[in-house]
Amino acid sequence: MKLRTTMGRNRGLLVPTLRGVARGVVARRAEFRHHVVRDAWTIAKRFAAPGVVNIEKREIPLVMSAKVDGYLDDHQRMLIAALAQGLGFRTFFEIGTNRGRTTWTVVRNCPDMRAYTLDVPLERSADAAELAMGSDDQVFFRPGEATGEAFHGTQEETRIEQLWGDSASFDFSPYAGTIDLVYIDGAHTYEYVHSDTARALEMLSPGGMIVWDDYGSNPGVYAVVNELAPTLDRPVYHVFGTRMAIYSRTDFVVRRPFDDHASLPTV
Repeated sequence: MKLRTTMGRNRGLLVPTLRGVARGVVARRAEFRHHVVRDAWTIAKRFAAPGVVNIEKREIPLVMSAKVDGYLDDHQRMLIAALAQGLGFRTFFEIGTNRGRTTWTVVRNCPDMRAYTLDVPLERSADAAELAMGSDDQVFFRPGEATGEAFHGTQEETRIEQLWGDSASFDFSPYAGTIDLVYIDGAHTYEYVHSDTARALEMLSPGGMIVWDDYGSNPGVYAVVNELAPTLDRPVYHVFGTRMAIYSRTDFVVRRPFDDHASLPTV
């Protein structure tokens, strides 16, 4: 009886909802394009990637009861910290420091973590980049950018080493085979993501993990991950509700049946 009532209510919502959508598209065109069309396109691209497995957070048991400190502007970095914490990772390498909030969050929640975070020198201009860069990436070459400001002066700073250089020419060899968690969030063009991914695989420890930011939303990241996924020995996962794609040499996912929390109307 309850299921039948719910289905009936959903059917009753169908027509007024569609009418409301039509009115909203006319009255709030920019909002519709930004929050509906863009998000729908991003989700569609994820389903178009046969080599990447889409999962929900509830399929990662070790994070469901995790408690982490972090910035609320981006819940994704707290999920990364929860993964590092739950898997007992001890080394972290971030490509693309920016303000350092991700590195600080990971180190903050992992007392035994040693972190390395790489960014271009502040005096470097976008024109001096080793590989092609997109317009979105160039905004991070702002003069006076406070790279790493999130961990400056904190107790976690003693476990974080700020590195400087262009990731396309930086010498990653001292870290070969030693990094448990590599986070790729530097320049987002295909050329840079491809180069950064190759270096990440070289650095990865036997039980390590690579996390790509902006999967689905950025064409360069999307292309590289989709090309790479079928060639790897383990799956690449995308976590719904995040921008993350993850490759891990340690098992961390438990597949569960799809849970239909918000049922669609039946017609």
